[in-house]
Amino acid sequence: MMRSMFSAVSGLSAHQAKMDVIGNNIANVNTVGFKAGRVTFQEVFSQTIRGASAAQGGRGGTNPQQIGLGINVASMDTIHTRGAVERTDVPTDVMINGDGFFIVSNDTNFLNRSYTRAGNFYVDAAGNLNTADGYRVLGYRVDEKTYGQNPVFKTNLEGLVINRAASVPAQATTKVGFEGILNSGTKSTTAYATVPSTIVGADDTVTDSVYLAKPADPSKPFDAATNAKYEVNPDYADAVARETTFDVYDKLGGIHRIKQCFIKTGANQFQVETFYVKPDGSMLHATGAPFTGGAVTLQFDTSGNLTAGGPLTLTIDGSLTNGAGNLSFEVQYDHLKMFDNDSTAGATSVDGYKQGTLDGFSIGPDGTIEGIFSNGLKSPLGRIALANFKNPAGLLKTQANMYVNTANSGEPMIGKPGDSGFASLNAGALEMSNVDLSKEFTTMITTQRGFQANSRVITTTDQMLEELVNLKR
Repeated sequence: MMRSMFSAVSGLSAHQAKMDVIGNNIANVNTVGFKAGRVTFQEVFSQTIRGASAAQGGRGGTNPQQIGLGINVASMDTIHTRGAVERTDVPTDVMINGDGFFIVSNDTNFLNRSYTRAGNFYVDAAGNLNTADGYRVLGYRVDEKTYGQNPVFKTNLEGLVINRAASVPAQATTKVGFEGILNSGTKSTTAYATVPSTIVGADDTVTDSVYLAKPADPSKPFDAATNAKYEVNPDYADAVARETTFDVYDKLGGIHRIKQCFIKTGANQFQVETFYVKPDGSMLHATGAPFTGGAVTLQFDTSGNLTAGGPLTLTIDGSLTNGAGNLSFEVQYDHLKMFDNDSTAGATSVDGYKQGTLDGFSIGPDGTIEGIFSNGLKSPLGRIALANFKNPAGLLKTQANMYVNTANSGEPMIGKPGDSGFASLNAGALEMSNVDLSKEFTTMITTQRGFQANSRVITTTDQMLEELVNLKR
């Protein structure tokens, strides 16, 4: 009878442990990134009353007779299934869309590492990307000196930084690309009754040019170098297929406006004239310092494809760039076409940009933190790293939704989201607890009944012992 009592006691202890795990699961039903626990039981030991025997002669074999001596907790498992997705639209909230863990550290050298599924991060005053408890989120940072068009990622894991004071230096323009259509129906300058003597007039007295130089400020004496504004001569307006402007940037981020005009000068032939537009509206023709480059003639075949012309190299003298020195850039026309339709030719690609400061950021599915700068440029600031384990169930829970690796979890395999073997990320969302309340309540009922039944065994065994003691009365 004492065996039944001790077995029941072990049952009480095991069911109490299971109820503790259930209680913790239910308490964390709304905890970000929480992984539910599970308890399984096993029989501890069985006392053999009689062993098994083989068949002999005319008698058959007999089975062993054993009495179990109670139960014990076989395992306390952490279930690493993915929890439900909660959309938050917070830029620093990130969830892992599959297996893996974020890597965090509270060590200045980032060697003391923990792992978590909770992606409710925030940016502190220093720009550090942190967990709610101040642990730094680790990843691969971009060298701040390379922010811009050619970012260089560092190779060591470091705490990620989103520095609102970050900036990108100005980048001088080197290439301008044109695309679009030139109207083949434009009237050629050679088709006029009075053919214009020049394409661009040098002073305000010339009247038989396609473009006329007029005073930009009539109150000042006319000077083609400082006070000229070039306008289409109404008599030859039909020869101008297209006028368009674009901006280029010097080494200090200064903006310079360029005007290009496409004038039809022959069969399937257009001459491109270029002007530098000053802030006051006065213009410089690209014929000599401080703005040089000349003109270029574009030739098209009968199918409308460009066969000759360009690229055109233009140079803005340092006297116009406020200390940035000379600016030379190339204008390419390879993608222009000629058709009998409205002209749409324009500069669709201009490299270079002015200096910009960080305005905002976003986190991509591959973990890249992309900075959005005030000059419209987008540049990576860093990339979140992930860790995978051969046996995630072997991780040891510590605190604040974090784990550390153990001998049975294996060493972390570190990589980048979206790479082979690593899950992608969802920004603006969080992974919630994977606790299933309906399952937990059901398990709680069966656990309570198991505890109750074991207590009844103790009560009944006590009554039997009492009857045994009463035998001598």
